[in-house]
Amino acid sequence: MSSFLNRRDWLKSGLLASVGITLGRPSLAKTVKPNTIGLFDVYAERELELAQEAALMNAPQIKARLSANENPWGPAPTAIKAITDSAPTAFLYAGSVMNELRRTIADLNGVSADQVLLGAGSSELLMASLLMAAAKGNTMMAETCYISDRNTRGEDTSMPFVKIPLTKEYQYDLDAMATRVDAKTAMIYMCNPNNPTGVMLPSPKLSAFCDAVSSKTTVLIDEAYIDYTPSPTTDSMINHVRNGQNVLILRTLSKLHGFAGLRIGYALAQPNTLRELRRYCSGGFAISATSAAAAVASLNDKAFQAMVLKNTIASKKHLLDTLTSLNYAYLPSSANFVLFPIKMTGQTLLQKMMDEGVSVRSWFFEGQHWCRVSIGTMDQMKVFREAFIKSVS
Repeated sequence: MSSFLNRRDWLKSGLLASVGITLGRPSLAKTVKPNTIGLFDVYAERELELAQEAALMNAPQIKARLSANENPWGPAPTAIKAITDSAPTAFLYAGSVMNELRRTIADLNGVSADQVLLGAGSSELLMASLLMAAAKGNTMMAETCYISDRNTRGEDTSMPFVKIPLTKEYQYDLDAMATRVDAKTAMIYMCNPNNPTGVMLPSPKLSAFCDAVSSKTTVLIDEAYIDYTPSPTTDSMINHVRNGQNVLILRTLSKLHGFAGLRIGYALAQPNTLRELRRYCSGGFAISATSAAAAVASLNDKAFQAMVLKNTIASKKHLLDTLTSLNYAYLPSSANFVLFPIKMTGQTLLQKMMDEGVSVRSWFFEGQHWCRVSIGTMDQMKVFREAFIKSVS
């Protein structure tokens, strides 16, 4: 363990130092201190937790892993075949297939190839975006969102954040955010649908916000769960990128496509924004040739995507019916997970559920303990039901 931590610290220090050198801003490496950036520590710690949990997957006590918002039906058979077919030439750098992946993404989203930046999962691009913003000013975000969970385990972070409470409907308070924008606001971060709440902002309201605010600062929309929304095409803010506005969209194949372990993500924005962002990340170089080939196949496999959505909807209904039958309220979710308030501490419920072979996640905010359950197969949701009933009885 100590050797891993030492290596991790070395990598963090090296990355941040290289950022400062590349940009001619050595002060950035000093301002964003490696030991206080928070994001790197929590990502690494979570990956260790998941790795340890995965090692137990064959053990009898692990029956349903519902803690990481993964797609239990993926990747697609076409993606697996693409991995197999491309493996013999994996000794070559992935230039040609990477270009094909970039063109595929551009065509699917109605943008040009220079408006697409690849990453080894969207988390790489998200951290790069935060570093890019930190060089200029602060990042505004919700008090409860994907990033706030990963940088507020301790408050000694030197990343400059401004946090705005959610509304009483657990949505981003766009009016409050717009009011707080000033000369120091380098970026606004929103995850839509939000994680961990699953709540989605109405598209017309978010679109109006982008119109009003993107002329003042970069608006980053994390669309990791956009594929699960009622109408992904119109729920996305991609049209603002097409219109030339200062909107940065992040996507991942880790959810609908089942690529959590294959690591494919991408950013959509104006070319000048992506050129700047590339200074803080690998620019796609960290993606393997086999993963890139699989991504092209999966993005074109509409039948597989439809199957995953159909199964997700059915499994989610089973989960919601379970919660309703047990008199548990839940937040309206447009993602592949559901968040609901619980009547005991999160740690107590997690331990009770793990004792029954089910892993879930917990949160604590606004004075309330919450449980988040990822959508699994129907068999896994039935296992959850039995375990939950026993745990709360």
